Amino acid sequence: MKTILALVSILMVFLLASCKTNVITFGSTDIDPAQSAEVRLVYDLPLVSSTALNITRLKYNDVMVSEVSTTLGSIFPNSAAKYHVVPQGTVKVSTFTGTTKDVAQYSNSFTVASGKYSVFVHSLTDAPYVLKDVDIFPSSDAWLDTVANIQFVNLLYKTDGVTPYGKLTLKGRRGAGTTASPYVYINIATCDFKTASALVPYKLVKGSPPWSGTETGMVFVVYDDAGNLLKYYPTSTGALTDWTATAFSLGKGRNYIFHMNGKVGTNYATQAIRLSTVALN
Repeated sequence: MKTILALVSILMVFLLASCKTNVITFGSTDIDPAQSAEVRLVYDLPLVSSTALNITRLKYNDVMVSEVSTTLGSIFPNSAAKYHVVPQGTVKVSTFTGTTKDVAQYSNSFTVASGKYSVFVHSLTDAPYVLKDVDIFPSSDAWLDTVANIQFVNLLYKTDGVTPYGKLTLKGRRGAGTTASPYVYINIATCDFKTASALVPYKLVKGSPPWSGTETGMVFVVYDDAGNLLKYYPTSTGALTDWTATAFSLGKGRNYIFHMNGKVGTNYATQAIRLSTVALN
């Protein structure tokens, strides 16, 4: 027993010595804010859902910054866009597809200064739409207000996926659509193609107490420049009907980019209408 205790004691001494002399470190690179910017790529091609053009490798200035192992992709477009650090000035962005990650898909350039940016790839031929993230968020009363803020971006195309759809107005929809609880529409923002609104406050409705601070099951709609609700084909056999974006959840004090993207098709198989969100905080 004494021998075992002695061996354990010796082993502990060696382990302590090892911990003291072999420090675990992680590789890092110092970032100079005066020379760098932060960019997140948002994948908004006007395509019907398909894995064929999903990004499996992303490069900035010919340097790989992100990669996934399958054509399905776990970075683009199926999960939240992530920030990468790039040098200020003109930045070349290149994307690749396929399991081999070497099939060139898109290459173009954009320009950034200091700060954070959301860079929307909305066409395989055009330069991306660059939006500088808001530096200072609107203030609100942490106790009295139940407000989230929405910034609207319009990147929706017509049936050909080339011609912009035109001016759009984003509205929130309340009510159940019944006589006792008719729909009420709340104006949020109007934007032409490749333009963005400011952050607009949107009042959240409290749930049953104690409230978590998040409203769920929210509904949004979009109107065209003539004041008509956007239409879509709900099924392969269904007739044109009013388009709605459902099941949204927004948190009190949070700020979001709502980017309208995709294309309005001539039938169910050729449409791809999406209202997507990016959380700013």
